[in-house]
Formats: sequence, C-alpha cells, structure tokens
Amino acid sequence: NIFQYFYTVMRRSATLFRGAKGYSWYQHYMKEGSEGFKKRAAPTPFNWEKDGIVRPKVFFDLSIGTENIGQLVFELAEDVVPKTVENFILLCTGNNVHSKSFQNTTFHQVRKGEFIMGGDVENLNGSGSHSAYKERYIKDENFIIPHSQRGLLSMASVGLDTGGSQFYVDLSPAPHMNGRCVVFGRMDEKCEPVLAAVEKVFTFRGLPSSSVTINSCGVL
Repeated sequence: NIFQYFYTVMRRSATLFRGAKGYSWYQHYMKEGSEGFKKRAAPTPFNWEKDGIVRPKVFFDLSIGTENIGQLVFELAEDVVPKTVENFILLCTGNNVHSKSFQNTTFHQVRKGEFIMGGDVENLNGSGSHSAYKERYIKDENFIIPHSQRGLLSMASVGLDTGGSQFYVDLSPAPHMNGRCVVFGRMDEKCEPVLAAVEKVFTFRGLPSSSVTINSCGVL
C-alpha cells in the first residue's frame, strides 16, 4: 500500500544519510597507530594499467522490467583489496556459507549522476546486507583507490567496517566518499551503454519504477 511504500523510501534515505555522514573517523584510525592510519591515508591517483597484472573479472546480466539490456563486466582489484574482492566473488558465484548470490537481486537505488546501488542478498529490498562469511560484515581493507571516475565499483556501508553484500557503482567522481567506502573494481568501458540505460530508469527519490534485476552473474 501507499503507506508501506513511503515508509520504505524514508527508511532507505535515512540509511544512505547515515552512511554518508560517518563518525569520528580520524580518532578511530589514530587508535590503530601510525601504520593503521597510514593504511587509510588520503587516496592518491591509482594506475589500473599496471604491467603484468591480470585481475579477475565478474559479470552481471541485467534486465529492466522484462527487457534484457545487456551485461556489466567489472575488473576487480585483487592486488589491492584481496579480502574485499574474495567476498564479492563468493557472492557472485553463490559458493559461500549462506549459498546466497547476487542472482535475482535488484539495483534498489538509482541516483542519476551519483550512483546505482544493489547487492541485498538478505532481504532483497535494500534493507539488508551480509557478507559471504559467517560474520555479517568485513573490515575496510584500505582506501587506496579513490572515487575518481564513473564506473568504479565500491562497497556500500553505514560506517566503519560495515561492508557486507551491498555495493554501488559510481556514476560520477565522488571525492566525498574517499576514506569512507572501499573501491575494489571498475567497469569495462564497453559496458557504458548498459550503465547509461540503468541510469535513465525513471525513479522516485531513488527508487526505480521498473525493477533493475541481475538475472545471472559469475566469474569470467
């Protein structure tokens, strides 16, 4: 009903606000000592084209409503954030302790010019997030890769060390998220028409009017 719809909108908006606001980051990092703080230093330009590095790739086959629109392919920075990448791959394949995967989940938030968000393998509506492991969350490995361009893949969180299954794809540079959400992949440039199609979906306060569904996913 209409009440439930607006309640869901407000709940998700509040979650996004808490995640963007953060809390006492500097003090927490300082408690870890100089090495811990160094790990979370301000991001610097990252070279995705390093010689000799072959990174794993995953794919999402997407549909909008009942129409198949194509595939998103992501290169994952296993050399920078191996635990984060492992978690994501296990959720792509379903080979994890929960036997859950991104298949048949949706992108529950589409913010034009900002990001698209998905990955709720728990409740399938944007209110849940659980890692591929027994623990609900994984720790933030580092923030080496900056939110510097469109198509970057990042963990969604609501504070420090709260990465689970939800993720988002940047639709534009997002420097305000540097040091808050871990970037761990980038989209293949050939998939831009598919990302653009998702971004164009009509939304109300970020909620897509048509379901943007991951029909299948896996490792290439």
